Amino acid sequence: MRRRQHAAVAGAPSGASAFGRTVSGAVILGACLAGVAGPVAAQDSPVATQMQVQGLEQRLQRVERVLDSRAMTELLSGVDAATRELRELRGEVEVLRYELDRLNERQRDQFRHLDERVNAFEAGAQAVTPETGERVADFDLPGADEQAAYQEAFDELMDGRYGSAIGRFERFIENHPGSDYLPNAWYWLAEARYARGEYADALADFTRLREEFPGSDKSGDALLKIGYSHYELGNHDEARAALEAVRAEHSGTTLERLAEERLRRLDSP
Repeated sequence: MRRRQHAAVAGAPSGASAFGRTVSGAVILGACLAGVAGPVAAQDSPVATQMQVQGLEQRLQRVERVLDSRAMTELLSGVDAATRELRELRGEVEVLRYELDRLNERQRDQFRHLDERVNAFEAGAQAVTPETGERVADFDLPGADEQAAYQEAFDELMDGRYGSAIGRFERFIENHPGSDYLPNAWYWLAEARYARGEYADALADFTRLREEFPGSDKSGDALLKIGYSHYELGNHDEARAALEAVRAEHSGTTLERLAEERLRRLDSP
């Protein structure tokens, strides 16, 4: 009997220990669950929500800055392209204006020559005396071959055959040194050289026209093309001086406008 009681008393601590271990495990599990639930609850707090909103706003601001930067880059690129296109269009307009001026000049030359021939013919007819029928005055009119040679050279230039035009104008100048067409022949010879990109030779011819025929109606055009030739040769100081001279001598004319356009090109980067 005592043995059984002793055994029972000896077994009591074993059951209490097991119960203690069970309670401890429950406490530990509860603590773990509380640790997991804690952060979840923290995320739902007003402070955490405000931080998330601030984070999203910062990200949105970064995206907006990137988009603004790209838009500005595209805008600047578009402005550069438009500027280049505008310069090209201005160049084309300048060429068209120049070609129009050349056509107008050709018409003026033709009408002037026709008017000179008509006036000379009328004067010659009046110079015949009714009594004797003899001519009392002699008029130095351009010969048919002289006028034909000039017109052929000019037509070659207008048709864009610059090499042929240069050869014809050179022969005209050599064969007709006293012709009334000589200043114009020098001018169009220089124009043909300029059109072929022979800027140094064109500059020499334009300069010679200015020096030998200062009273020619082509003198102003020659001064403008002197400025153009210097510009093409990279002599910007000389080009500016010639173009400024055009502005001073031919204010309010097409020559002044063309000189100002080329001066703007000199000033642009």
